[in-house]
Amino acid sequence: MTSMNLLPWRQVQRSRRKKENIMTIIYAAGFAVCLVFLITLGLSIKIANEEKNVQYLQDKIISLDKSLQEIKGLEIKKTELIGKINVLQGLHSPRADTAKIFDELVVAIPANITVFSIKRNGNTVAVTGFANSNSDVSILMRNIESSSLLANARLLEIEQQVIDGAITNQFYMDIEVDSI
Repeated sequence: MTSMNLLPWRQVQRSRRKKENIMTIIYAAGFAVCLVFLITLGLSIKIANEEKNVQYLQDKIISLDKSLQEIKGLEIKKTELIGKINVLQGLHSPRADTAKIFDELVVAIPANITVFSIKRNGNTVAVTGFANSNSDVSILMRNIESSSLLANARLLEIEQQVIDGAITNQFYMDIEVDSI
């Protein structure tokens, strides 16, 4: 029998498998490196997009904070203006009240009475005048009692005086003013 030496063939076969294995490992490593690079690139793109979104939101928050500060400033100005309006209305209200009191007095005072002094002190009006008779003063008091704004007419004093040869009655009266 002839002897055949298969050693070189096995050695060639082994070296070929070794090269194939090395090439497979190199391809797998290259593929893994490419895969890692692509994953890293994708994640970097996502992170950059999220950073842009975060920066956009932070810019909006800063803008809204500025708007909020402006609104707070406007609210303070609004409160100040409302306070000023209330003060002005408080100052203007007694003027209108005085006009209403005069309107009521004009209706309540009979023709035979002459008023020469009207003074207001809070909710009290002091009236001084001349009447031809005591009945004119009582008509004035009844008219005041029937008024919707004036009440509690209190006659303080009636004096008879002679003025230009005629006898007249000078009266002093306090009148309460109901809430207006």
